[in-house]
Amino acid sequence: MSFEFLQKAFPCYLKNDVESAFSLITVKNEIENYQTFSVNLRNENLQILYRIYFDKPSDFFLNSTKSLILNCLFTRHHDGFLREKCLKKIIKSNEYWISPFVFQLLGEYVIQILDIVEQNLSPILVKNLSNFAAENPEFYNLTKSRVISYWNEYYRNTFPKIEDYVGYRILSKIENYLSQSVSQTL
Repeated sequence: MSFEFLQKAFPCYLKNDVESAFSLITVKNEIENYQTFSVNLRNENLQILYRIYFDKPSDFFLNSTKSLILNCLFTRHHDGFLREKCLKKIIKSNEYWISPFVFQLLGEYVIQILDIVEQNLSPILVKNLSNFAAENPEFYNLTKSRVISYWNEYYRNTFPKIEDYVGYRILSKIENYLSQSVSQTL
């Protein structure tokens, strides 16, 4: 099976690492029919699978780049527990190219995943997520709408003020960084 479709989820300069990492994956059905979302990453268009339904390789004993690639991919898995586990393996990376995978998780309903992002919001992660948001204003707005919708649907009773909801707190930090960056350039 060709992994060209999965290759589109990562920057071109990672092509060899992506091919090597993906050789460990067994895909049981056609991934070309899976739904994707599009983002820009330093003027490169990426097509990332919204959800994946194939098994995680048992062996993640790889060099750090290949491990990051696989863990990024599996943050898109249909199993929320696996998404959480893989997020924990990428969240401390300073690599900018992980940003779309982390950012997508902000617009999902699993609060435990949002807690992990917030607990790991280092200055470099805030900067990377903010730069990613600036590169992808439509995706940012869609994610913000999802955060508000999930708060309203699932968490409003627990957090009557949206400002207390973890997803909204994370987006506020991103917005604060962006507004500070803009004011510094003026």
